[in-house]
Amino acid sequence: MSTTDENVTTTHRYFDEVVNGGKIELLDDLMTPDYVMHGGSLGEHVGLEAYKAFFAAAANGGAFTGMHVEVLRVLAEEDVVFVHFTNSGTNSGEFMGRPATNTFAKWNGTALFRFTEDGRITESTYVEDVLDMINQLG
Repeated sequence: MSTTDENVTTTHRYFDEVVNGGKIELLDDLMTPDYVMHGGSLGEHVGLEAYKAFFAAAANGGAFTGMHVEVLRVLAEEDVVFVHFTNSGTNSGEFMGRPATNTFAKWNGTALFRFTEDGRITESTYVEDVLDMINQLG
């Protein structure tokens, strides 16, 4: 059974190595095959393979380039880890029906991760301040 500290470590690995480092291959170790992402403006992705396809598409010519997540605060209890972060990047492609502005934006977000007993992420819910981001893009 995983501990709260191990779940926090896995969460940091996800942001540091996968999101910021682009190591999509680590998702097989960090997440369950039936992983579900509830992503607000990013949509819902059911199953690890669907999430990997979404992640790869976003990393290769998505709406933003140079994306970087900075973890600001982590709170954890039992099988749940909550993260407050900033997300940033340059709007280089269409986003929510709006053309690219080539403008850099930085906005706040939160994520709630739920873990299995073996310490893998099985579900996440993201909420990001898209209004602030769109205001910055003009």
